Amino acid sequence: MSTMNYDVVICGGGNKALMLAMYLTKFAGMKCGIFERRHEIGGGLATEEIAAPGFRSNTHANLMLPWYWTPLYRDFPEFWDYGAMIDQYRCSDGAIFLDTQKCLAIYSQKVDPTQERTAEQIARFSKRDADTWLKLWAITNTTEFQRVQFDSLMSPPEWWQRPEFLERQMAVFGLLQQADIDPMPYLNASPMEAVRMMFESEEVQYTVLRFYPSGAMNVRDASKGKSLLGMVSTLPKMAFVRGGTHAIAHACHQWLVQHGCEFHVNKTVTKVLHDGKRASGIELDDGTQVDAGKLVVTAGLSVMQLLDVVGRDVFGPEICTKVDNLSFDNIGNIMWYSFALNAAPTYIAEAFNPDIHETFWLGLTASSDLEHLGRECDEATKGKIPTMDDFNPVVWCHSLVDPSYAPSGKHIAQHEMQGPGALRLSEADYLRLKDQHAKDMITFWGKFAPNMTWDNVIGIDTNSPYDVRRMANLAPHGNFAGIDKSESQDGANRPTPELANHRTPIRNLYCTGGYWHIGGEASAAAAYNCYKIIASDLKLEQQPWQVAGNEEPDSLIAQQRLLIERVRKTFPVELKK
Repeated sequence: MSTMNYDVVICGGGNKALMLAMYLTKFAGMKCGIFERRHEIGGGLATEEIAAPGFRSNTHANLMLPWYWTPLYRDFPEFWDYGAMIDQYRCSDGAIFLDTQKCLAIYSQKVDPTQERTAEQIARFSKRDADTWLKLWAITNTTEFQRVQFDSLMSPPEWWQRPEFLERQMAVFGLLQQADIDPMPYLNASPMEAVRMMFESEEVQYTVLRFYPSGAMNVRDASKGKSLLGMVSTLPKMAFVRGGTHAIAHACHQWLVQHGCEFHVNKTVTKVLHDGKRASGIELDDGTQVDAGKLVVTAGLSVMQLLDVVGRDVFGPEICTKVDNLSFDNIGNIMWYSFALNAAPTYIAEAFNPDIHETFWLGLTASSDLEHLGRECDEATKGKIPTMDDFNPVVWCHSLVDPSYAPSGKHIAQHEMQGPGALRLSEADYLRLKDQHAKDMITFWGKFAPNMTWDNVIGIDTNSPYDVRRMANLAPHGNFAGIDKSESQDGANRPTPELANHRTPIRNLYCTGGYWHIGGEASAAAAYNCYKIIASDLKLEQQPWQVAGNEEPDSLIAQQRLLIERVRKTFPVELKK
């Protein structure tokens, strides 16, 4: 028997559910009920004391970009004040090369808006690459380029073929031609091939290439080299959340509670109720039925769970076969450890550039040879972890920039590196691997930072795909992106072409989450794009992007620029000469 009813019932309480509910509440005037299987909302927006008491780590989402919540900062002006505050390190990205103990630091947009400081560091390896970097930074910061970026990020795939979208793409081609850059060779190149075409220094090539696996992309994937310009523009913009990523979930929750949204935790949705044409609500595992007067949205369920709770017969054999054949074991299964420390890592390479000490996404590698990354990706696709010679971890230490992450005088550091999928090893073998990888990481890290010994370690949390698989929407493989981001499972194909635009065969049943474009990150994109589809289908009037002055993509570009200025003013950094 139904005891609850809402205009909209949302299955899942992760970031996509929260942000979609904000739009449905404010701009569609709908009463939302959110049902979450876990005891806590936020999904991947999770920050916990796991390595040791008082040491806080982000357990899933960690790296943020300024575009992530641009629609929210525009449409919900209180969002920042409710705690959704991002910040950037002095250096947002970088790499240290063990064989030379040299390093390359990419300064953050916050402290180096023109990227001239970064170019000075690049010039230590290649003057030509420094000039190229400045040229690419200038192009990617034009309104023309950022329009195309926001078109792809904050619009559903079916909009991408609109004439105005194609016109904006042609404008970028014109900019590239004016800069004597031919984009054609990059369209069918792998990231490894692309960086070799663009830059001459191996150190620069490696530093740019290292972020591809962090974006769940194989450096040998011939469909991904075309994203090189976007990757270059991303490296100086990497950000983190002040106080932990769960602060974003708290900000969403605070707004939603104030505006009438209701939350139900420890509630597992087992069935979407429908007659084959229209969804009428959901059923919970205790038999409770919840009425949905207007919409049901699965926002956080995997695409496999979507088929299960709706019924595979609704989707038909073609879609079901495509879902059954999705791949999970390419790139995205990561070892994600947290180290509670007495002291922050101190690197030998600080003699080359002291600023490398305060670098967010810091890659550690035996040498600048790109094959280290190639072999790591090769091993990942085989369900293996590379030998220590081919370790390519990224490490970070948020407590250097935000003391709230650790007790006074102490530090919390984390690392990320590709590992085997959860199903690749037995339980006993995976437990042994987790223990061995902790030992290997301390050994490897210590070659770069001699104070990274076990004497410096207070506690450690060993998170891996084997642990991530316990999240129902990431089971059973434990891939943090949900599914691979190969060309057949990305963009307008994610998770399948038929589902990519957030609709289902049931007309008032919609779907979104990390299995949809853009992927398993914590941005508002999948929620915002789903809302745009709902608003279009229901012919909802006065949407935020239709308000004078909010025309997109230009209003999003303006909002991102305002955000960077806000970060710069709120969390200033003293620049060294």
